[in-house]
Amino acid sequence: MKERFKSYLEQAFRKIRPTKAAMEYRLETLTKLEEAAQDYRIKGMTDDEAIYQLCIDSLGDFDAKLQEFDRNLTEVPKKNNLKRNIAVGAIGSVAAIIALYLILSLTGAVGWGMSWLILLGAVVAAVVAVDVALMLKAFKDDKFLVARLFNVGTVILVFVFMYLCIHLSVHPGYDWYIFLCMVPAAGIMDIAIGFVTKSKLTIPEIFVWAMLTSVMLYVMLGVAGAMAWHPGWLLPALTAIAIVAIVASLLISRSKKAKKDKQIFFDSTQNQVDEEYYTKW
Repeated sequence: MKERFKSYLEQAFRKIRPTKAAMEYRLETLTKLEEAAQDYRIKGMTDDEAIYQLCIDSLGDFDAKLQEFDRNLTEVPKKNNLKRNIAVGAIGSVAAIIALYLILSLTGAVGWGMSWLILLGAVVAAVVAVDVALMLKAFKDDKFLVARLFNVGTVILVFVFMYLCIHLSVHPGYDWYIFLCMVPAAGIMDIAIGFVTKSKLTIPEIFVWAMLTSVMLYVMLGVAGAMAWHPGWLLPALTAIAIVAIVASLLISRSKKAKKDKQIFFDSTQNQVDEEYYTKW
């Protein structure tokens, strides 16, 4: 039975190019046919001819499947790229935040003296997200590593943001207590950071801190009266737009290069034509 299946498949596969991928597909099909034949025997069938015909019929319009398979070999099979999806999602989020910031500010729904908190909040969230990701990776890699979530810089950033939100919104008399609370919190985190093994800065962090720097500069100049809140908002807004443009450019460039490299590799392996693949098992 196996030899009959092999003979049928060799004849059928001669209708498409003899590539390595086609040979592997032929092997997979042979395995399916043998498994199907075994299932029929388990069910009590003993007529080999009937079993053979049922197995072949189970392939459906096999010629059409083969033609479609061969056409698809002209491009590398697309796979879900988690990193790319995360990067695209991040760019979309940044664009949405910038749009929200500008809409609320330009319409007067939120004053320029307060609306910058939207950008700062987004940067804080990004920093914390990166640190959480590093923490999860550290635990996944079984490394004795206290995540950068617990570093002093992140603690200070979060507490400063909390202070600014409270001070600019409700003006409590003791909002400076937040800085007192920040001192022991930073101390605890400083002790924890002693257990940290060295960690590398990533490109996303560089962009995050660049955005943070522009927001801080905008705030300092605004509070000092050296620059008006409006149109000083252009400083962080243009920085954010520049970052999005740079990241998008890098992603497109890297994606094109990766696609080209994969295509070259795919063509040299799976898509390479060789007459021996017609009969090679």
